[in-house]
Amino acid sequence: MSTLSFHNFSWKGDPKWWNASSWTGYGPIVVCVIFAIAVVQVVCGSIWIVQLGNHLTVPMIIQTLLIPGCSFFNAIPSIHLHMLLRNNPPKLALWFSSIFVVLYLCSAILSLAACAGSSPSGIPHGLRRAECPQGTPGGPEQGVSKAVWDVMVAFQFLSVVGYGIHGSMAYKVHRVLKGRKDRGEVEALDPEQEEARRQKARDLWQKNYRMEGL
Repeated sequence: MSTLSFHNFSWKGDPKWWNASSWTGYGPIVVCVIFAIAVVQVVCGSIWIVQLGNHLTVPMIIQTLLIPGCSFFNAIPSIHLHMLLRNNPPKLALWFSSIFVVLYLCSAILSLAACAGSSPSGIPHGLRRAECPQGTPGGPEQGVSKAVWDVMVAFQFLSVVGYGIHGSMAYKVHRVLKGRKDRGEVEALDPEQEEARRQKARDLWQKNYRMEGL
């Protein structure tokens, strides 16, 4: 059974990322920020649902808990790939980042469109929703507090920015690696990775040697 090891942990992350460009090396930090934002969103989403009580709908649950929850559980393996395994495939990162950019952007725009307006007539009737904060013209008399709503929408846009940056980094790394492959260049390992591979080979050899001795 494999165990979680912090032997290779590094804030520098995957060498492919920080060798591709000076700014792509900040990928691990961006992912940690995304993780922190997701935690705040899950907490605020829980408060949101409690305040709404019996007025919950499926779209509300998706926007307040499901999307942030998926972001939370996506950030954990991404941090693991960046800073523990130090091998984060850029195409995989680009794919997931693009998905979350679309999800968060749609969610934020829907929230603003549903609750915008300075008067009851200023809100399109079809967009008036129970998830709008208390005091919104044309909105619910009882609902989520404006502070929680503001935080949720603000962090949705921050998530769009975070995933957009991470996706841009992944795309840059992918292009650099593809260019090197097309030119027939061989990627050199950093000293830490090279030593880790040698240690793994030594451990495997010793294990096989003991088994042969039995």
